[in-house]
Amino acid sequence: MTETFSIGEAMATPGRVIRRHPMAVFVWGFLMMGFSLLAVALMFGTLADLPLTDGAEPPPEMFGKLMAVQGLSMLLNVGQAVLAVVIWAATMRATLMIGRPDRTFFLRAGMDELRLVVVGLALFVGAYIAVIILVLLGAALVATLWQANEAAAMIGGFVLVLGLIALVVVAMARLSLIAPATLILKRFAFVEGWALGRGRTLPLLGLLVCTWLVYLVVYFVLAFVVIVALFASGVLADITAQSPPATLGELFPSPPVLATVAGLMLVPGGFVYGAVMTLLSAPFASACRQLLDGPSGAMFAAATSPVATSAGDAADTMV
Repeated sequence: MTETFSIGEAMATPGRVIRRHPMAVFVWGFLMMGFSLLAVALMFGTLADLPLTDGAEPPPEMFGKLMAVQGLSMLLNVGQAVLAVVIWAATMRATLMIGRPDRTFFLRAGMDELRLVVVGLALFVGAYIAVIILVLLGAALVATLWQANEAAAMIGGFVLVLGLIALVVVAMARLSLIAPATLILKRFAFVEGWALGRGRTLPLLGLLVCTWLVYLVVYFVLAFVVIVALFASGVLADITAQSPPATLGELFPSPPVLATVAGLMLVPGGFVYGAVMTLLSAPFASACRQLLDGPSGAMFAAATSPVATSAGDAADTMV
């Protein structure tokens, strides 16, 4: 019988991380939320003079501002992706070090993060190319069926779309151990992560589904709370009470309301954001750790021995 991991243990891990390291969770979300707010302020602030009324001519310098915003948007997207990888690594590192204090909230800027960037890019590009190829093959098949029977082509297209979605979900589950294995083994672990998932597709798929279900529940509860808060705080009333805006800058609410919204997003919103990021990454780091600590991890014993792990952690701390 194939050795597996405990889904219950993996799903309980985010709660342990949040309870034992609440300040780290807050800092992770605060950084992401703060970066997002800064990006919005920079982009919309640059285009505050953009006219919105019918027939209004934009100022001569607006074209240059639009070009600058496009370049700024690209740089901000890259910066946000890098920050997300750093925090992704921090959430997994905290999962593997629950209860151990860390002065930098498990945040590093070292080889672990660089390897995760490469892993993330490789998985994304590989999946993107694979999906494009499958879509082209499916389109060719549907086009061939269409010439013979339109009803069969429509049914076949529907089945192919469902099959593609199912294939993507299964692939996500099957590849989900590569990133945590890379962090734990402190080397690129494409082979090891894939090997750990062999024969465990259903448990990994179950873990993925459980994670998504919890995420959806949290998402809808938070959406409800935010909507109620917007009505109760008067933010929506403040926006609707304004006259039709002449420029993009006039779409923003009054400064006191804007400051209140920003404060709510940064403080309670930052903690919630960090908790959600922990929820999405910690279960798979826990599952990978369970498998590596079991008989299946014997082949990686040299890489995961206490000496090797301590040396790797020391090297990361020095960065």
